[in-house]
Amino acid sequence: MKLLALAFSLLLAPVAGLVAWQAGSFSQPAQFWQALPFAWPALAIGSWILLAWLLRIPLAGRPGVVPWTAVSKFFHWVMALSILGTTALMYYMVNMGDLATDTVLRAEYSRLLRLHKSLGLLVLFLVVLRFAWNRIHPRPPLPAGISPAQRSSALGAHHALYALMLCVPLVGWTASMTYGARTSFFGLFEMPVWLPKSEKWVAILQPAHIYMAWGLLALVGIHLAAALWHHFGKRDATLVQMLPGKPRRGR
Repeated sequence: MKLLALAFSLLLAPVAGLVAWQAGSFSQPAQFWQALPFAWPALAIGSWILLAWLLRIPLAGRPGVVPWTAVSKFFHWVMALSILGTTALMYYMVNMGDLATDTVLRAEYSRLLRLHKSLGLLVLFLVVLRFAWNRIHPRPPLPAGISPAQRSSALGAHHALYALMLCVPLVGWTASMTYGARTSFFGLFEMPVWLPKSEKWVAILQPAHIYMAWGLLALVGIHLAAALWHHFGKRDATLVQMLPGKPRRGR
């Protein structure tokens, strides 16, 4: 358990440091408190996992627990927090105020947009790595008690979630090119550009990015609701096996 906690800390610390470095400070303290409510999903999930992890609180014993690997858990939770964080960030950005007349807000918007793009690229890179990892380490089997229809629905939602996690950042990156902008990954390097500036493609790619992002967020909500239903309704190991740490087996 201690080794797992240390590994997660070492892996998450650089990500957190890059986010803090890229985001910079808010120009006014009030803006931080205004943005904070929009980040509550990431804060709630992160706080819950942190307490369960550091305090070693098993949420429930479950029979037949086959935990995911530590690497798979890392991919899962960093991607989940990145998706919720970048969505909350964009929601805050579109409600910042009049960017046309306020130069301070415009500068802040540009800085937060760079962070939004970086978090999107983080999801893109991690989903590609997760594809490769899953080829080497297959996922644990689904619970034995679910029906064939539920099994098909779970696999379909799983595939749709992966497809959108891949397509949303790809389309966002492509849309940024057609704006004539460049996309960097936390200021470390810039992504290549292969499309010229084009208002025609902006009108297509920007709405596609937005609609797919809302679809991804809806699937994340369904995914979370299904995990809670398995935990509290079916009382199986679906949720427990993805939590950080070694799950406690049921009696």
